[in-house]
Amino acid sequence: MQNQLSSADFVIILLYFATIWFLGFFVSHRAKRTGAINSKEDFLLAGRKLTLPVFVMTLVATWYGNILGVGEFVFSSGIVAWVCFGLPYYIAAALYAVFLAKKVRVSNIYTIPEQIASKYGKNAGVLSSFLVLIITIPAAYVLMLGIIFQMFTGWDLWLCIVIGSVFSLAYISTGGFKADVYANIAQFAMMFFGFGILLVFCVLKFGLLTDSLSKLPSNNLKLLGGFQWQYILAWYIIAFQTFVDPSFHQRSSAVNKPDTARRGIFISILCWAVFDFLTLTTGMYARAFIPLAEPVKAFPALGNYVLPYFWKGLFIVAMLSPIMAALDGYAFISAATIGNDLLDRFLKRKYSTKFLTNIGLVITAVFGILLAIILPSAVQIIYKTASVAVPALLLPLLLSYSQKYTITPKRIITMMAASGLVAGLWTIGRETAQNHIFALNWLFLGLEPMIAGLIISLFLGLLFVKKR
Repeated sequence: MQNQLSSADFVIILLYFATIWFLGFFVSHRAKRTGAINSKEDFLLAGRKLTLPVFVMTLVATWYGNILGVGEFVFSSGIVAWVCFGLPYYIAAALYAVFLAKKVRVSNIYTIPEQIASKYGKNAGVLSSFLVLIITIPAAYVLMLGIIFQMFTGWDLWLCIVIGSVFSLAYISTGGFKADVYANIAQFAMMFFGFGILLVFCVLKFGLLTDSLSKLPSNNLKLLGGFQWQYILAWYIIAFQTFVDPSFHQRSSAVNKPDTARRGIFISILCWAVFDFLTLTTGMYARAFIPLAEPVKAFPALGNYVLPYFWKGLFIVAMLSPIMAALDGYAFISAATIGNDLLDRFLKRKYSTKFLTNIGLVITAVFGILLAIILPSAVQIIYKTASVAVPALLLPLLLSYSQKYTITPKRIITMMAASGLVAGLWTIGRETAQNHIFALNWLFLGLEPMIAGLIISLFLGLLFVKKR
């Protein structure tokens, strides 16, 4: 895409950034006038005033941030991308809506670590804070933003990652969660419009996708894509990250009424299904017609090939929108976790929520940039981090909302630490097992890290859980 953008495309992209920055800094300016920016509830949860349409738009945009990862998966593997990236998340979101959404809002808890601490004590809350950071450091989204910047500037990837992160994160440091939500409204509209336009131009240029199925590799048309059942199952378990996902928790906590989150999640599932259709179809067009050595660039390369000037700029904005929505959302949660759940607990002097969150934002940005440079695959970043954090958090968080069962604080810490440690060691073992004896090969390569961690969590849960 480098050097193939017109002045009209650049104007569209600059207008997008100007709009997002205006929305973010406008919120900050209004908050300063009213004094609400100093309120913890307003800065972290937008005053708990999200209406149904706003809740849907911010949730849909934020939860679909891995847009280049989706393109990478569809290009490489085909239909199975929807089996792994789509269907399991619908199921997990629906279960969250039924069983947790209302409880999260009624609890009036700000963050997941606060929920854990309220049930199991300060030490369990601190441990859960570090686990939350594993899945909220937004390295995958930092990487994707940097890749898009690189494709139309030609600059070094590391430089594009740094610049993209600064551009994306600046306004939430002043406007907080409300600034993020305002930006999400514009990002929601652009992601659907842009990918809809891409599909229209693909049909005009190539004809219907059904007429070109012979151009696709056979595995791309198989429901399981040639993968082993454990790999597929692991993605379904990863989808239950929804239950421990701070973005879901934050937005469900921020709605104006408890029923708003439940209804909004079901509407969001319909929106995700529509957008999945757009990404799956266009990704298959890319695989059929675009020779590409780097699958992560499937969507940018397809847009560059089929779209004329002006429309190309709109499509770049469509790709930037969900990435920036997720990057800002997870970075803000990560920053709040560092500031609200860690620094605020250990600093003797009390500082404002905004100040501590902004310190956390700097730390988040640095770690996100470093991880994106070290591990340049969006899919692998999400897979590896979720494999460690989800087994450690899932069962403890679910039990924290239970009225019937409980676990003592010391035992919940043991359960979280053991399951997370096993999953982490298993992840490292899979990377090194290739060069070891057959027994070690079979052990680590025959079982997914997340499944190993969940086995430990469930086993210890059965030993430790007791009725209230």
